[in-house]
Amino acid sequence: MKFILLFILFTSTALAQEKLAKQITLSRGDIILAEKITALMKVSREGYLSPTLTKQIKNEIGKSKNFTPFVEWINKIDKIHELKKAPQLVQYCQETAKVSERALEKHLDQRANHFCREKALELIGREIERTNTLPEYAHTFIKTNLKFFLKKNHQKSFSYFLQNQNDRPEVLKKLSGEITEYSIRSQITPSHEVLQDILIDDKLTSLIQAKGLKPLEHKNVFYTEFGKLIEEGYKILNATEVDEKKLSKHIDHLKNYFNLNVNYLPTNLALGRINDFAKATFRLGFPDLSRKILKFVISKNDPEYLYDAHYFYLWTYIHTNDQKNSLKYIKSEKLLDKVKTSKDSQLRYWIAYVLEKDNKKDEAISLYEDTIRDNPLSYYSIISSKRLLNLKPDSTLANFYHIEARRGVSFNLNLTDFDADHQASFVRLKAWSKIDNSRMIDLELRRLNNYSLPIFLQKKTVDQHATIKETVHLLQAHLIQESQNYLMTFRYIYNLLDKNDIRFTRNVLDLLFPRPYIDVLKKNLKNQDPLLVLSLIRQESVFNPRARSPVGARGLMQLMPATARQLRRSVKVNQLSNPRINIELGTRYFQNLMKRYNNNLVYVLAAYNAGETRVERWRKQYFDEEETIVRNIETIPFKETRTYVKLIFRNLFFYKLLTSEELIDNKENNKIFNVDLGFKH
Repeated sequence: MKFILLFILFTSTALAQEKLAKQITLSRGDIILAEKITALMKVSREGYLSPTLTKQIKNEIGKSKNFTPFVEWINKIDKIHELKKAPQLVQYCQETAKVSERALEKHLDQRANHFCREKALELIGREIERTNTLPEYAHTFIKTNLKFFLKKNHQKSFSYFLQNQNDRPEVLKKLSGEITEYSIRSQITPSHEVLQDILIDDKLTSLIQAKGLKPLEHKNVFYTEFGKLIEEGYKILNATEVDEKKLSKHIDHLKNYFNLNVNYLPTNLALGRINDFAKATFRLGFPDLSRKILKFVISKNDPEYLYDAHYFYLWTYIHTNDQKNSLKYIKSEKLLDKVKTSKDSQLRYWIAYVLEKDNKKDEAISLYEDTIRDNPLSYYSIISSKRLLNLKPDSTLANFYHIEARRGVSFNLNLTDFDADHQASFVRLKAWSKIDNSRMIDLELRRLNNYSLPIFLQKKTVDQHATIKETVHLLQAHLIQESQNYLMTFRYIYNLLDKNDIRFTRNVLDLLFPRPYIDVLKKNLKNQDPLLVLSLIRQESVFNPRARSPVGARGLMQLMPATARQLRRSVKVNQLSNPRINIELGTRYFQNLMKRYNNNLVYVLAAYNAGETRVERWRKQYFDEEETIVRNIETIPFKETRTYVKLIFRNLFFYKLLTSEELIDNKENNKIFNVDLGFKH
């Protein structure tokens, strides 16, 4: 009865939000106008203007009630193009330099100001050509805006401007002096493109000597050398007979190189490479040397790799069932204290796992509960809930997904509750989502959340604010998702969860785990769960039929053209963007893998991501069918594939939850889902 009541409550709240979202209508004219604005922004960013496009936008904005914030911007752009004399344009740039506090309008003001400066510099250059002098107003304008002109995005036009002054020594001397003073004041070395066209005095020379010329390029050189050392290490590791002394010596060389050149390396990238090398060293049979490298990574206290290195150091003991050293490491490194502040779900889970094996049940339960509470969408939170079902079945967190996460949230709102400006912003959000302009989606959301929503809340009592805010956030997510822009919907929801602006509810899960193409999947799958392939599609393409990977994989199921032709010789590359064709071929390939690997889902997913040849090698080197699913997933050597498999298992769990299919299997603790996973445990 409790479940039925919760389900009814959720259904009514979800339908209310969807109904409200559908009332916010988007016309074809709104979409066309959004596309034209996007096109004009692109060309104006490059310093050009299309008078025809500008005129069209001005006319259409005048007729639309939904794009009012763009009126001032388009008028500014048009005025900038109209002014043909440098003094007048410089004056106009100065008069219109102020920017709005609202996110969207602020961005539009900044874009207009950038365009104004670029065009003013162009006109100043023409005036200098006529007079061979630098007018005082122009001198002042350039000096005031040097920060802008010396930025990477604007250096090209400024460098061209400087090149044209090579035959005018007095003008070049003044400009060089201003650039030098600004560089010294800001302690920034000008780019090579700027330096080659200005006069360099002793003061600027001293700055270059102190700061270095092209520091980023220097870092790239040192990082390239570091990469060569890493590759040399892999060659030693992959030799037919590994010389352990040579490997140990090379590891010392790697560490020394890093320490000696730390100021010239992109440390984050370098630590990532050496952290991966440590894992490879362990997997190829050198645990002591692996721990030696991991200890080095940990000593650098880098927030991105610190807890991952701690986890893998602990894993080197867990993997070999060395319970004594696992406990010793947890104690010596004070990991229990560290995970309380880090909230790293992977490290938390495996510490809890070790403590549970040592019969320290209370401490293990506390960590499992914290993992679920702090990161309920994590793969490790799901398996933590399974452990809790055994250790403490009456724990609220053990049943979190089956009870708490079914609750809905809603406040009874009508479209007429929102003023005209708020409604127009909703329409624009829908338009940007439809044309997939991620930058404008972000700006519109910031305007809605930082401007429109606070004004809206002023009309409501304080005790209603939290529920209303949550309801409006979810409404906005629905508006994005209605345009099939799933990626931006997911990003928005994740961001809201990270900031605790919304709670983990059934509404959130329905937005994060939608079911497009489910009917097509059911039609194409024989004796396979369509939710399984839906979970894969969510990870492969985020339901974008036009998705294309850097290596050329296409469509919903990210099929490589060569793989697709093996399944149907006549298929053309552009046909892989057709959802029906892509799913037909993709499901056939997936079912072939299921047959090849005897329904072992870990093998199948790993092969789908990394290739069958690699999985065959991993079966011999790493996988153990006598082991649990969870431990086998951890042994996948590629980070990308390991994460991929975990996330698809995570996706499947939530799809099962949303369709109310059975999830609990008390007989096999690690058989997380009611599908055949191919392992004995």
